[in-house]
Amino acid sequence: MDSYKITGNLSLVFGVLAALSCISIPYILFGMVFAIIGFILSVFNIFINTKNGMERKLITKAHLGMVLSSVPVIYIIVVFIIFKKD
Repeated sequence: MDSYKITGNLSLVFGVLAALSCISIPYILFGMVFAIIGFILSVFNIFINTKNGMERKLITKAHLGMVLSSVPVIYIIVVFIIFKKD
């Protein structure tokens, strides 16, 4: 039960840090590191939730953390598309 709460909160924290790192291009490397850590913690949290059936909510902290951890990757893709040379 404790690992479930810890991984849920940490995935949310790392997801927020990853999303906030998209403020400037030089911080995007840190954002990718935070995104990887947040994504791994989210997967662990969702696995523990599925295994033990702890929460029956539609959107949990792990889902929010996973979405927020995806922001730097989406940001990099958008930057590449906008600034590509034809």
